[in-house]
Amino acid sequence: MKEVEELAEPGLGTVSVTAITPKVISSAIQEVARGERVYAQFFRDNRDIMGQGTPHEISFPKKGLGVSASWDVAEGTSIAASKATYDATTVRVKKAGIRIQFNNEALESAMRDVIADHIYEAGEVYAELLDDVAKTVMLDLLTETATITTGSLTTFSTTTGPIVSAVPQTGTLSKVDFSTGVITISASLALDTVDIVYAGSSIAAASLWVDVATATTIVAKDVLLARDKIIAQNRHPSVCIMNDSDIPEFIYDTKVKWLDAWAYRGQGPLLNAEVGRMFGLRVVTTTRAPEGVVAVIDTDRLGYHVHKRNLTGVREDKPEYDQVWYHYWSEENFGKTDDFSVGLVIGGHSLAV
Repeated sequence: MKEVEELAEPGLGTVSVTAITPKVISSAIQEVARGERVYAQFFRDNRDIMGQGTPHEISFPKKGLGVSASWDVAEGTSIAASKATYDATTVRVKKAGIRIQFNNEALESAMRDVIADHIYEAGEVYAELLDDVAKTVMLDLLTETATITTGSLTTFSTTTGPIVSAVPQTGTLSKVDFSTGVITISASLALDTVDIVYAGSSIAAASLWVDVATATTIVAKDVLLARDKIIAQNRHPSVCIMNDSDIPEFIYDTKVKWLDAWAYRGQGPLLNAEVGRMFGLRVVTTTRAPEGVVAVIDTDRLGYHVHKRNLTGVREDKPEYDQVWYHYWSEENFGKTDDFSVGLVIGGHSLAV
């Protein structure tokens, strides 16, 4: 059998196909995944339950209010005792998997391309999976399918949470009020079914979101108002995440003191997909961010990425198919431990009213 040429991924050298161990491939997949993650990078890693048999969940205490201080206490008098209240966020790990199949004919004719392409593709898919889960937890996203008949859906009020995205299953939307939940379909349709994604209680309960001042456009002031929502809760936002399509408004806004990432890249490691800074916020962009939505985050208070089992795998020869299979499994999940750590700007989508 031919030998595999040097691969670009770390840890993979010139070896025969049979010597490419599942451990080496899983390391390469995770290396690609680490470089591609955006939302997931802001959760702190926790490995407290790794290697343990039974526990598949872990609880993180959340400190509430309760401690008070007294002023102008009279001489010889006591004050009432006070203490903080505690709640907890429980994170239960979920199982994720990848299976890669190689045809022996393909391995013998183009081993380097086939293996390298599969590893890199698996790493990107794994990164996207983790990032989608992390985004859902971070923004407290909920999904519902609704039938629009007259273009006046009022189910999603500000008490439920603002709409993050609305995608019709068949027709075309005319406009969406992302703050009130009113959706209008095209005049030619009598009804349509729309998949609606909206922010849940951790965003809505404390009104940790702002609607843009001008529909369809996000400007610097909108981001500052969302930042203020977090600061008002005694949190310290340090990062904002947005879709790449929303970036030009900031770069060409003369009121924004924008600093490109290339100007300070020698001062320390950059975040994945970090493009610059404004108002003390590190700006990260990704096409997986909802269009017209900006998330402002206190990354120190956000939450944890809980690991129970790293991505590991086994190699399986399948002579009946003349193939080689690699199976990979991991157990992990994300948990948001501070409900006041994320604020949103909404309404910058092209359909917004």
